[in-house]
Amino acid sequence: MFLFAVYALLSLGGVTMVLPFMVMLASSFASGYDYSRHAPVLRALWNRNDRFMRSVATCFARFPRDVFPEAPESWTTWQSVAQDRAGVDRFADAILEPLTNRTLYAEWRQAAERYREAAACWDIHRTVCNYDPRDVQPFTGSFLTSFLAETHLPVARADWTPPVGDAKYDLWCRFKDSYRARMVARGDYVCRTVPVVEVAADGTARRGAAALRDCLRKALAVQFIEHGRRDFFLSAFDNYRLVAQYLFVRGRAFVNTLLLVVFSVLAALIVNPLAAYALSRFRMKGGERIIMFLLATMAFPAAVTAIPGFILIRDLGLLNTLAALVLPTVASGMSIFILKGFFDALPRELYEAAAIDGAGEWTVFTKITLPMTTPILAVNALNHFVAAYNSWEWAFLVCQKESQWTIAVWMYQMSREMAGQPWCVMAGFVIVSIPTALVFLLCQKVILRGIVLPSMK
Repeated sequence: MFLFAVYALLSLGGVTMVLPFMVMLASSFASGYDYSRHAPVLRALWNRNDRFMRSVATCFARFPRDVFPEAPESWTTWQSVAQDRAGVDRFADAILEPLTNRTLYAEWRQAAERYREAAACWDIHRTVCNYDPRDVQPFTGSFLTSFLAETHLPVARADWTPPVGDAKYDLWCRFKDSYRARMVARGDYVCRTVPVVEVAADGTARRGAAALRDCLRKALAVQFIEHGRRDFFLSAFDNYRLVAQYLFVRGRAFVNTLLLVVFSVLAALIVNPLAAYALSRFRMKGGERIIMFLLATMAFPAAVTAIPGFILIRDLGLLNTLAALVLPTVASGMSIFILKGFFDALPRELYEAAAIDGAGEWTVFTKITLPMTTPILAVNALNHFVAAYNSWEWAFLVCQKESQWTIAVWMYQMSREMAGQPWCVMAGFVIVSIPTALVFLLCQKVILRGIVLPSMK
């Protein structure tokens, strides 16, 4: 019973660690429609109705009640739609199930083709676009989450005159037209740029508005039947496409991070063992005071030491350099303290036997001491890797140039710029967590091998 209770607690602990990661992983494939669910598995992966609503959500900022007037009145935002799972199933079934009839499907497909022909030649000034910020970068040169607010433009009013000649508005029109061109090139029936019917001053719509909305309704259904799975996976992996462009194309984030991690780990594995070996082996006068001094450095939080550290790096002329990132993290009071305690526990007979055989001090250190401290060195290497890889505050403070930013700094910037698209931020968190997980697993094997085997001997 005791062992059963131990394993039950360990299993519960494992679930509490895995579940948040599963939620983060599922959220990285989500969109503005289903992100608010925070589920460990996307429902759209196995539910056809959810995929349909997600495909409709790509074309409209809000639920299109004029296209689907029979929808529940409570569906005001896509978040409210996503929370009503039973209603989504009933609504999507009512639209998609009749298309199992081949005759009806052929009629709807013809209506979808008519809509595509009308949308392709529609006046671009009389359209609205529920754009994806991930598609903005090729046009503006930057990843903007707010391109142009079209809600204040009365595009539906017949007396409205578009501001032709305005550089920003012309760029916006070219951007909207790119969606239509991609729609035609891919053989789609509907895209994010949707035509808007003109409305007169008395509120009456242009003739043929009802027919256009009916064709749009059918085009959405046919689009999903023919390209639903493709659109779903393209949309899901677009989050990772944006993150890859943001982290690995802009600047030298990957190279800077790789150099920082390699030099930080190597320097820590050289300096800390040497200092600990000297304090343990030679029993120098005042050694205990030195240890207390090293431990005292841990009493100050990073925010307190950041200012004097920055002033020192500035006075040395090392700002915006790799040395500014590596040098402050080389020596660690805790690492030296732990290594010294491990060296003190080694049998003194080993050193006496090495001295009788004529081994020098460097040979004793490299051939006898270090091989026996593999588990502690692995722990130190892992700690310094995690600290160097995840440290963005210090890297952002001493390296103001974007060319010197690391992945952690770029990820911090992305989390701020893409705050309106948290699903893209989640994809970034998944990507940046992969190296840490791999290194931890590799170091875990070394630690277990170094602890278990010596104790058995």
